Amino acid sequence: MPFRHWVAGFTVLLCSAAAWAAPTLRLSGSDLRPVWIQQGTNGPANVSFEAYNIADGALNPQARGSHSWLTPQMDAARPCSFDASKTCRPVRVLFNATSLAAGTYNGLVTVSDGNALDAPQSVKVTVYVNGNTPARLDFYLPANPGATDEVSFQTPAGPSPSLRAATQTGGNWLAVSSSGMGSFQYVYTHKVQATVRTGAGDYNGSVTVANSSFAPDNKTIPVVLHVTGQPIARSPALVRVRGVQGGAAVEVPLGIGNGGSGALAVSGATASGGAWLTASVASGAARLRADPASLAPGFYGGSVSVSSNAANNPVAVPVEFEVQAASAPITDFGGVVDAASFDSPVGGGALVSLFGSQLAPEVAVAGSIPLPTTLANTSVLVNNVAAPLIFVSPGQINFQMPFEASRVTEVRVERQGQRGNTISVATASRGPGLYGFPGTPYGIVINASRSEAGLAFAWPDIPALAGVNKAPARSGDVLVLYGSGFGPVNPAAPTGTAAGTDPLSSVTTMPRVSFGRNFFGPFADPLFVGLTPGFVGLFQVNVQVPRNLPANPRTPLKLDWPDGTASNIVEIAVER
Repeated sequence: MPFRHWVAGFTVLLCSAAAWAAPTLRLSGSDLRPVWIQQGTNGPANVSFEAYNIADGALNPQARGSHSWLTPQMDAARPCSFDASKTCRPVRVLFNATSLAAGTYNGLVTVSDGNALDAPQSVKVTVYVNGNTPARLDFYLPANPGATDEVSFQTPAGPSPSLRAATQTGGNWLAVSSSGMGSFQYVYTHKVQATVRTGAGDYNGSVTVANSSFAPDNKTIPVVLHVTGQPIARSPALVRVRGVQGGAAVEVPLGIGNGGSGALAVSGATASGGAWLTASVASGAARLRADPASLAPGFYGGSVSVSSNAANNPVAVPVEFEVQAASAPITDFGGVVDAASFDSPVGGGALVSLFGSQLAPEVAVAGSIPLPTTLANTSVLVNNVAAPLIFVSPGQINFQMPFEASRVTEVRVERQGQRGNTISVATASRGPGLYGFPGTPYGIVINASRSEAGLAFAWPDIPALAGVNKAPARSGDVLVLYGSGFGPVNPAAPTGTAAGTDPLSSVTTMPRVSFGRNFFGPFADPLFVGLTPGFVGLFQVNVQVPRNLPANPRTPLKLDWPDGTASNIVEIAVER
């Protein structure tokens, strides 16, 4: 989730089965295989997927494309290709691509039915006009022997293409690999990898692609490895932003990181693509602002060029702006997940993140406990009962799943009296998740044995975690892990209320803590697992680090229950 939303929700935390009477939409896939189109042509006419109903009632789906070059068409009902006993509506994806310039294009085909559960749903479409092999590759890496980076690209199904790497200077620093070989049914994915072998400087090489079934992909690609002692700007591959026609402008950070040496200093940002897009720099951080006020519904493309003292200055960040027509709230299909693991099923009583668009008119955070069921005139209905809310915003809501939630649960958002779409959510008595620090593999794990100066987390000393007290774990230290959805507790805590302190609410079935990725541990029996006193829906685990645990700055950690249920994996730093 966006960092500022995660922080808002986490800060607040720390201070009947569905009837299935309505038709329920399912699609045969969420992504289509990429399509290669020769420039000046419309491309293939045999690309399709299927829509079908998994419940009662009649499904009446409609399909629309996100761009003018994408025109889906609903075909007549027929037996499903994956199961002839079911009835499907094929969705043919047609391309109006004759006017497209060479390049990569991404779009969505959205299938909707106003009377169906789990609608709308979208399928991603990627089109490569005139091929997908890059014209040139530039790698920027710090002057550290063994430092590496890679770039991937795809070529279409057909005869197995060949890739050959060659270097003219710098020794054997360039390598290639391919997957999907030996099959005529899958696209081929190719990786080009550069590894620092010598000191600072620029090193030249090339990669030759041959025998691809799409002729424009066959070419020799110049490759340059820039090894430098300067900062290296790392930017997002694409920033996607949503806005509402006639609504407020949307501002988001650009998230420029440093993959090199020294301090990165961002000095400027310039936007291109239209008057709707502007950019700025404040306190060394770049932001973009997308204003939908004068735009019709649709998708708009732009770019932000960010200037800095980096060796690869400037860097360009592509921007895609989706402008939606004003509507009732839209919850994304699959967009209700455990707030810690970002997975499902969601446990009863768990803290949950809901993603969508036009969910709330503004950002609001709960300021009291018991938690309210309305924030900013917005509610979340779980099986038609209002759920306790932690945080609401136009694109995300954090709430507590009621302990009473059934195995299949219906969820919808209501905003300012407007009723949104309804989606089904898989729920269970336990759906454990451990909280991680955004943008890193590390867990929200406090080293209680080494926190004399305040909270100290079991993290290593790395730039991404600068400014946070760190205390890597040692054998015998007591760690406190935080998570969500650990299952029933005794005594119970009513939905929306804080857990008590006397007695503590402990889980009725205890897990063990695994300090490894495999089945062989090492393991530790926790000292306590239950709800954190004074907070709503927040679980904690107190555990002592096993003796003689090997030093490792990336030690994996997870919870395992006797019934085979397991949490997601987070990492801690362990030192001697």
